[in-house]
Amino acid sequence: MQEVKLKRSQLGLILVIGTLAILMLILIGAMVLLFITSQVDSAQSRVNRLFTGPTLFNLLEVDEVDPALALASLGGVPEADIVLEAIDKGRPETALSGILFHPTLSDKESAGDFLRLAEAYITIGEAEKGILCYQMAGAIATLSPKMPATVQADIFMQVGEGLLAQNESAQSKFYLDQAFVVASRSPYLQAAHRRFILERLQQNYLIIGERELARQSLNLSANPPSPTLSLPEGPILVEPEPLPLPEPIQQAETNRWQRAQELAAILVERGGRAPRATTEALREALLAEDQQKLPYYTAELATAGRVSKKIDTAVAQIEWLSIKYKVARQAFGISLVPEWETQAEQIRADLTKTYETLYALYADLIVALPEASQIDKATEERLRREILAGELGRYPNYPEEQRRQQLLEATNQLIATQAELSIFVGVDEVARQERYRLFAQEGEIAR
Repeated sequence: MQEVKLKRSQLGLILVIGTLAILMLILIGAMVLLFITSQVDSAQSRVNRLFTGPTLFNLLEVDEVDPALALASLGGVPEADIVLEAIDKGRPETALSGILFHPTLSDKESAGDFLRLAEAYITIGEAEKGILCYQMAGAIATLSPKMPATVQADIFMQVGEGLLAQNESAQSKFYLDQAFVVASRSPYLQAAHRRFILERLQQNYLIIGERELARQSLNLSANPPSPTLSLPEGPILVEPEPLPLPEPIQQAETNRWQRAQELAAILVERGGRAPRATTEALREALLAEDQQKLPYYTAELATAGRVSKKIDTAVAQIEWLSIKYKVARQAFGISLVPEWETQAEQIRADLTKTYETLYALYADLIVALPEASQIDKATEERLRREILAGELGRYPNYPEEQRRQQLLEATNQLIATQAELSIFVGVDEVARQERYRLFAQEGEIAR
């Protein structure tokens, strides 16, 4: 009997020790997993912070948006006109909202607006936003596959000089160097413009103490390179066409324009206040338009035969979802559709999904191209467009690291097979942040 009790006691002790050991192993495993996860998250956060830093999208102050002016775009006025008027009237947040939520604003217009907006922010003492605007103008000039070389060089010069005026010498040099690449290597610059850029570069390099680069610029301005001049090649990927809309949707748009115009006029008349009925009328118009448009776009994407028609549809859907997301973020400076405000994350996800569809359709278009050289160039072009949409904040949650790596691989493929292109896109680091840059050194890889 005593022996049985002893065995039971030993068995109980073994069970207790075994249970404690299992619990200890679980605890150790959880701690290890937590450590690994935190390290991965920390590394991911560090990479994202180094590459993107603070973004203008996150710094947008919707409370500072002028609703009477911003609503003009819902009333049918071109967004480009509203942005310029907002800058002229000293409404930088209204202008910024217009640029960020307008996906079809041209690269040239967007870059020019960011340059003007940078000056506007600096004038009112918001240097951080001004510097970010300069950076975005530079990013557009770097990544846009359809920016003329003359415009590209001018933007880089203005960005470099603007940053220099803010005592950002390292960043200034980064963009001046890209102007140098365009001025010294692009076959699409006329000699007079090339000389003008090089002379300005020489002066700016002297200011930041880069005497060797100043000497090179001076020598090249006196004896400008004369690469074989050729007509600029247009983008391989064609621009989307406006999507013809059925009569009911056109009527819904017209109704929304009228309701927005009425609300904007009353806001002006009454010093920013409007009766609830006027706001409610615009809310109902927006909801009715949404109920018409989204099913139509979904059906068109499912049934359209040509890939190009599907691309037109995806772009139209992105335009509408961008408006919807802008309303949800109250980026018109006023609450218009409270239901959308509570659904902001879902609308954002829908916008992301539609962008994914768009670039998948571009990929389908590319594989049908007849020549390998066209496929390589169009692939690089598609990646530049996608990354630029993400960098501008218009494409939420875009796969940044994956696309960046794919772009570098595409660039290296072009260097290996189409070296005659002369100028390529890579990545470099400046002021502890990674940035896209142009380069033209023979034998160099994009990293």
